[in-house]
Amino acid sequence: MSAFPLVYVRPLYLAGPGDPFTVTFPLDTAPGWSRTESTDVLRYISPCGRATVTHEPAAGQGSWTVREYTARGGELLWAARFGPGTPAEITAAFTTPLIDGLRSNHRDYLEGGPRYKPGSPASLLAERGWWPNPNSPKGFHDQIAPDGRAYYRHRVGYQPPEAELEGQAAPSWSVIAGSPHHPLWQADFTIGVPFYLLCNAAIALAVHPARRLRTEIPRANRPHVTTGRAAPASFSLSPEEPPAPAGAPNSTGAVGPRRR
Repeated sequence: MSAFPLVYVRPLYLAGPGDPFTVTFPLDTAPGWSRTESTDVLRYISPCGRATVTHEPAAGQGSWTVREYTARGGELLWAARFGPGTPAEITAAFTTPLIDGLRSNHRDYLEGGPRYKPGSPASLLAERGWWPNPNSPKGFHDQIAPDGRAYYRHRVGYQPPEAELEGQAAPSWSVIAGSPHHPLWQADFTIGVPFYLLCNAAIALAVHPARRLRTEIPRANRPHVTTGRAAPASFSLSPEEPPAPAGAPNSTGAVGPRRR
């Protein structure tokens, strides 16, 4: 028996980056996706050529960038960047449905499509006890996790999409673990990211536990997580997970505008 058994860890955002296989396996087994690898970069390209999923080892464990273009070799539509330390489960919750969504150019997951589910990241998180930060920085609306150790950030006001894509303006949405001033990790999403992907990542962030060796949990985070040997009853990425218990701060309010 291993001296360092696998445990289920909550909250996911404090569990550490985890195994990149969580991200790569669905891509490796998806029909038509190509993989190229060198010492500097690991890149997947969708069958249609419009989407890429890239990992650069030098950027740090847990870092991935996802991009979609108008066509193979066309203009960039949007980008999602998962910074070093991002739990692999959160990245996979974004990239795995992308594999299926591209088959219909996302239409199956948009309103009127057979796989459409209503809601926004803000409303889904509010249902699980994430509450608005009254001290959000100017130009942003933040929601804080019930334990105060993660943030969902929505930029308020218009910025040209090109400015976001070129890094000249703050991204439309961010997820930040730790403190916004000293993040443990951060994921950023530009305008144009299909909303179902962002919602799926939000559900993983708020609901899904991580499976880790105890030694893989960052030492500084260990006092702030709970662990167990058995799989939790809610070990699922489904948005139908039960909401946060009654009494969680502002658990029934603070639902932001639909496009957050």
